[in-house]
Amino acid sequence: MIETDKIIPLDEYLPYQIDYTANFNKSFRREFQAQYVSTEITADEMSILYCIYFKPQISQSEMAKFLFKGKAHVGKILNDMESRELITRVADTRNNMIIKRNEITKKGKAFLEKGFNESEKVRKKMEHEFTKEDIDTFISYLKRYQKVLNSLVDVKLK
Repeated sequence: MIETDKIIPLDEYLPYQIDYTANFNKSFRREFQAQYVSTEITADEMSILYCIYFKPQISQSEMAKFLFKGKAHVGKILNDMESRELITRVADTRNNMIIKRNEITKKGKAFLEKGFNESEKVRKKMEHEFTKEDIDTFISYLKRYQKVLNSLVDVKLK
């Protein structure tokens, strides 16, 4: 029998709040993207542009891990982005292997620039609400939380 005096209300349960915040953040990204950047490009596609911009040599596998998506799914997104001329994919070599390297096109750079500019609104709002120390502390708590969970189950990210 469940002892009701040991049940934590859902809105006070840490794992629930973390899940809720993660889902809220994903919804926010989609809505923010559609309202402030463009409905012509998805939040995942913007994340891919950011990946390519900040790490031009990023592989499809690395991108998949970053996005928490399967490699094949990311490949489909990249193919679609290429067909819409947001990126180009060129053959290159890495560690003596032939790979497809992604480059952002002029059209993709226009979306990226708008995304950078609009995301400044979020950054400024966060800086107004939270100190650098608040953010550093919060991130350290999240990492500790992940470490505790990982000590129970070795989580393999896709």
